[in-house]
Amino acid sequence: MLPIKHTLFLVSGVSSFIIFYMGIVNFLTSVEQSTGMILLIFSVFVATGTLLGTVYISKSITKPIEKLAQSMTEFSKTNKMSNKNQIKTNVKEIFELNENFESMGEKVEKTIEVQNEYVQKLKDIDRKKLEFSSMVSHELKTPLVPILGYVQMLQKDNFLGELNEKQLDAVNEIYTSTIKLQRLVGDILTTQKLDLGKLDFNEEEINVSELINNVIKEFKPSADVKKILLTHEYKGNTNIITDKDRINQVFSNLIKNAIDFVPENTGKITIGVKEDPVN
Repeated sequence: MLPIKHTLFLVSGVSSFIIFYMGIVNFLTSVEQSTGMILLIFSVFVATGTLLGTVYISKSITKPIEKLAQSMTEFSKTNKMSNKNQIKTNVKEIFELNENFESMGEKVEKTIEVQNEYVQKLKDIDRKKLEFSSMVSHELKTPLVPILGYVQMLQKDNFLGELNEKQLDAVNEIYTSTIKLQRLVGDILTTQKLDLGKLDFNEEEINVSELINNVIKEFKPSADVKKILLTHEYKGNTNIITDKDRINQVFSNLIKNAIDFVPENTGKITIGVKEDPVN
């Protein structure tokens, strides 16, 4: 693609050559030598005027356009008005175009500055949110360990003394609430790792029956408190490759929600396993 300056010089050069060529032809073919000389001189002046006019147009139009195009190219790459010098031109349209471009560039610069400020503020908010989540998770998790340990000791027969039925119900309720809080803290930590992109998956081979039995054993006290039947319908002996902690987390969230919403005394939660024939 030819620049406009080269195009103008090419057109004017061809035009000047044609005019000069016609003058020579007229001079050589003219009957009267004086007439041919006049036409030759006239063609020389016209050709010269065409070239000089092209030079003038190049200075007054093409150079300002080239400078404006260069400024636009730099702005598109850097989003900054690196050259704010006034373009000298006598052409009204080019002058107005440059004025509008500079005005637009200044507005874009201010918009980008405001956007960057908001982005930085959002990053600071995210950082503070993660710091707060980490602090809260740590502060909540620390006291849960001894609470859960003492509750489990109280649930054992005659370990810390015999409990009557009401006391045992109260201990089971404490255990259930402690487990819920422990899972909530775990969810906060998981969310924090997801935000940081540091949630790792450690795949290993685990037995499905053992997985289900452990889940039922974990939630049976919570289900017994509400007198909900928690069972499973799987008698196979299949092994799968998965992340044990993550699959336990999935089961925990599902069963916890089921315990919260199924009716007390008559509720029933059944865990089933179905093999995929494709995989």
